[in-house]
Amino acid sequence: MRLAALDLGSNSFHLLVADELPGGRIRRVTTEKVTLRLGEPVSRTGELGSQLRKRALATVGEMLDHARDAGAKQVVVVATDALRNASDSQKLRDRIEGDHGVRVRVLSGEDEGALSLHGMAAALTLDDGEKVLGLDMGGGSYEIGYGGREGDVRVASLPIGAAKLADRLPGDPPRLRDRVRLYDEVMEVLASAAQGLPGVKGSRAVGTAGTIRDLGRTGLALASGSAPVKVRGLVVTRDQLERGYARLVSVPTLERMDLPGLGLKRADLLPAGGIVLLATMEIFDLERMELCDWGLREGVLLDVLGPQQVLSEALRAPL
Repeated sequence: MRLAALDLGSNSFHLLVADELPGGRIRRVTTEKVTLRLGEPVSRTGELGSQLRKRALATVGEMLDHARDAGAKQVVVVATDALRNASDSQKLRDRIEGDHGVRVRVLSGEDEGALSLHGMAAALTLDDGEKVLGLDMGGGSYEIGYGGREGDVRVASLPIGAAKLADRLPGDPPRLRDRVRLYDEVMEVLASAAQGLPGVKGSRAVGTAGTIRDLGRTGLALASGSAPVKVRGLVVTRDQLERGYARLVSVPTLERMDLPGLGLKRADLLPAGGIVLLATMEIFDLERMELCDWGLREGVLLDVLGPQQVLSEALRAPL
């Protein structure tokens, strides 16, 4: 069976098409991403608005067509922070179901973190019983999960996604006093979350999603002179992250786009995202982090193909 997972994220919509393999495994076939930034109007006004709902609906249709063209027979559609919080979220989800015949599952932050960690763990080489600290930074929320392949997962879901915090750094480049103030506030949020995750300090840390990968690639590029193309398994140190962050916040967004390792559509979010990541390294005593190219969408497919722990078989809609 060839399946698709469509993630309606706060920053971008992501599509994954993958083949089911024996033993509950998957093999990626193709991916697609469209940046919509749903989280920005939701943070400002509490709603998506009619124009963005219309654009989001059209984008879903285009991605479902892409999944069909890639040979997918079924799709699972999930949504994260922006659609968790938008007052008009139901309007968009009703239109998606009415126009395209697919039901959107709005994930809780805890379920989002568990699925993302499931995807990361499947991509890693883990010893029996080994657990990792999985970091997944979206546009709206930030999930920190601790667990392994056995399904015993603890998750903290925090409202400190990169896009949600970007407006807190108004300068371009952001002023030092604003960065210091935001860092202190993020440290308070993370310190409270760490109390609910005892015993994980110094654990093997793995990071996924575009903001974390861009921050990692930039740190590695400045250390080595070239940006890595493939990130899975690459390890970036805390010192490299700090040096990369110091470089990217020293220049305005347009110049930042020319730095090695950065995605052009995310350059304005990295000052805020970097603060969250570096504060995480401090709170959890992390000296290094492994980069991973698997996460939420892979976790979604693995969950519906295996013994479901988060999602339901009924979410698999025919294409």
